Amino acid sequence: MGYPKEILLIRHAEKPADSSNENLSIKGYERAAALAYYLPDTFGSIDHIFAAGVGHKSHSKRPIETVTPLVERLQKKIHDSFLKYQYQDMISHIFENDTYTDSVILIAWQHTDIEAIATAFGAQNVPSAKWPEDCFDLVWQLSYTGNATYSLTQTPQLLMYGDTNTKIEQTQTLSFCEQLQTVDPRELCGTQPMVPAGNFPNQAMTCIFQVPKTHVPDGLTEQYIFVGAGYLLSEQAIINNQIAAVLNVAYDENDAADLQIPFSDPQIDKREALPFPLANNESYFLNQLSKIGLVDGNENDIMTLVAAVQEADQLLNFPSPAQQKADGMVNFYAQGNLVIHCHDGGSRSVTVAALYLYYKYFVQTEITFQQVYKSIICLRWNHSVNNHPTLGICENAYEVLQTFEALFPEPIRKK
Repeated sequence: MGYPKEILLIRHAEKPADSSNENLSIKGYERAAALAYYLPDTFGSIDHIFAAGVGHKSHSKRPIETVTPLVERLQKKIHDSFLKYQYQDMISHIFENDTYTDSVILIAWQHTDIEAIATAFGAQNVPSAKWPEDCFDLVWQLSYTGNATYSLTQTPQLLMYGDTNTKIEQTQTLSFCEQLQTVDPRELCGTQPMVPAGNFPNQAMTCIFQVPKTHVPDGLTEQYIFVGAGYLLSEQAIINNQIAAVLNVAYDENDAADLQIPFSDPQIDKREALPFPLANNESYFLNQLSKIGLVDGNENDIMTLVAAVQEADQLLNFPSPAQQKADGMVNFYAQGNLVIHCHDGGSRSVTVAALYLYYKYFVQTEITFQQVYKSIICLRWNHSVNNHPTLGICENAYEVLQTFEALFPEPIRKK
């Protein structure tokens, strides 16, 4: 195992105002051209250049475009096989390959991961404050200290109009979302596992909430909300947990496999049948599926997260088949429990469930959103294999809290 002599970390250059444009802005291209001279003139010879690659859930071309002029000037290769969420794999590759020992490496990445990359390399004085959203003009230089650690020096580029001498300062207070990325599950949740609501199997999904009896829709005596992992869903799991509605908050890409959620067979599922015979033009379904596309990071359209919360409310409050018939429907759906899931059962399903429960039941009580979020996380940790919710989607939830409170229904539990 070898250690690079120097590691230069930069954020990609400026981006356009249009968030759907994955390229640099005009100013970004100008900075990229200037960096081709600034970086070697300031920091000396650069041996290897890495940039976050383009691929599944890693669509931005900006890191590669930022170093392209430098690569062309130095006649180097861009190492872009690691996508933005694979930075740990990139670091392992560097440490395990003697090619990089005693070399100088430049890494261009998205700003939300630069602190984590520096920490994973062994930097000892990484600022705990977040990298500012509007900061494109800073270089973090990691210098090897000889004992498997690096010292960190911040160097303002001062290349473009508007660049400043500002460095990222230390802060003593982490946000709730930032704390979730560093805390051990045993510290957060305690050693005594939380008990899920109801008496349901937990292989594919965890029952995180029983709807208060005063709010169970007509036609049901009890109702539950689950969060789960899409890749674990099976027909038997849906039957065992009496799932009548599935809210898919998995990847927003047009992935056919992502939508292939199993539905229970009326010949096998023994839930109560319709209270009336079906006419020739009528059908009965034991499940209904809705999909809202969310990504793991903080690049979500916040209205999409709002739509997911409102969709959960509609699915939970679906009328009884008798009421459906009275309303003139010819395709009837069963009532029952709701599962909110994403592909891996992690941050997206937890975030949507936490937002829904907070707005619906707790917003005017002494129970905080952090407590609701924590309880769902701990249930998932104790009853399934799951990671910390991602920082980005947690921050998206706080943006919803701050922006859209008036859109949500009056909670049924009050002080």
